[in-house]
Parts: sequence; C-alpha cells; structure tokens
Amino acid sequence: MSHAALLSAAQREFLDGRHYAIIATLNADGTIQQTVVWYMLDGDELRFSIGAESVKAANLRRNPTISITIEDGIRYLTLKGAATVEASDPELRSRLAQRYLGPERAADWLTKRPDAPRASVRVRILRTYGQGVN
Repeated sequence: MSHAALLSAAQREFLDGRHYAIIATLNADGTIQQTVVWYMLDGDELRFSIGAESVKAANLRRNPTISITIEDGIRYLTLKGAATVEASDPELRSRLAQRYLGPERAADWLTKRPDAPRASVRVRILRTYGQGVN
C-alpha cells in the first residue's frame, strides 16, 4: 500500500492545521520517552526538527519506531511509523517557526541558540488511527 493511501483528505486537512504533536520513542531500557514538538506534513511524510544530541534523537537513531499523536479537543490522530534522523535542515526549521510563531516572531526565534546542534526527522507513516478525523 502506498503511503499516500494511508492519509485521507480529512486527515491531511487535520495535519495541516497548527497543532502540537506528541512524539513517543523507545529508550534503551525499553521505557517510553515522550516530547511535544512542532511538526509539518511534507508530502506523505511528517517532518520535525530536534536537538541533534537529544534523547529522542539517540532513541530514533537506535530504533526508528515512532508513535505520534496530534490532538485537538476531542479529535485526535495517531500515526505509527519509521523515523529517519537527518542532518539539520535550516529551511525546515524556518518553515516550522513561521508556521507556529508567524513571520514576525519567527525571524527572532531563529537567532536564538544558533550554535545548538540540530537534526531533522522524516517519518514514513505506516499506520493511522484516531477519533473524529477519518
């Protein structure tokens, strides 16, 4: 089944809305680590930016299994997938900042911590389920 077939038009519309995503990765000891991130749908994949040396980056490099939940009141969508940690993508960070902060605040936010090592994550969506988002 193609990745595009996994996301309905309603799910794409929901994901295009400005919500926060809760990502869950697996720690080395098998426990779950969760983090709230900014995200965006990019074609048939979900993308987000993280600290290159963060726990979630280490977890995803070791085990690409990821679960992502986006909620909006009583509606939610959960995505199960496989993540790839990539080199920092300044364009992605800029697009995310503009999406969540607006153009006027994004430029200032992007100047903070310019030397912090970053990474980008690309998630291949393998399964979806939710409530109120078909």
